[in-house]
Amino acid sequence: MLALKQLSANYDGAIVALDEVDVSCGAGQIVALLGANGAGKTTLLKAVAGMLPFDRGDIVAGDILFEDVSLLRRHPADISRRGIALVQDGRQCFRQLTVAENLQAASFAHSKGASERLELVQSYFPFLREMMDRKAGLLSGGQLQMLVIGMAIMCNPRLLMLDEPSLGLSPVMVQSVFDAIERMHRELKMTIVVAEQTVPRLLKIASDAYVLSRGRIVMHAPPSEMTEEELQKVYLN
Repeated sequence: MLALKQLSANYDGAIVALDEVDVSCGAGQIVALLGANGAGKTTLLKAVAGMLPFDRGDIVAGDILFEDVSLLRRHPADISRRGIALVQDGRQCFRQLTVAENLQAASFAHSKGASERLELVQSYFPFLREMMDRKAGLLSGGQLQMLVIGMAIMCNPRLLMLDEPSLGLSPVMVQSVFDAIERMHRELKMTIVVAEQTVPRLLKIASDAYVLSRGRIVMHAPPSEMTEEELQKVYLN
């Protein structure tokens, strides 16, 4: 479904963020993208979503193919319409709008079937049903994370990318978020890429894993074949 081929990206025309990265993701997979802070995980996801120019970044070499169609130089709105959704770190939403208004706004580009998807979101995150009239800015960090994942579902994606969804959450909330991820994958047959520093639960549900370090892929293997010792060496180096 997704293929990054020898992808290289810079910031400000000088800072190398990705260096000849090759990543592939088959339809229906959960792929783990691992690495320490600054490894290039966020840059990779933003490159796929067409968001790099907003951060003064640019793809300087290689290609990104989604179902054999190049995404290079395409606007994020076009990429979204093709079926790709990115949940960025920072839990970005409209903090002054209510939960209901945020979910409605997320469905504008994919209005067909929005009512059914709203029911789906509420089934994954039942608390949202009780807080539809509450402003997003009043939600806790874990609740916000669930809201922005719900907003991504309202976009009707076939490929969902999550950038460190566990960041800053309590263990209970991390469990809830990954329960929802696993359920989406199982019930919706959704293809999912999750970028994290290290989350044992992710390695248990992922079918493939890549480890980034300083903008390069330094490990690629099924999670079951990655040892904690190998990961520690990558992170410490």
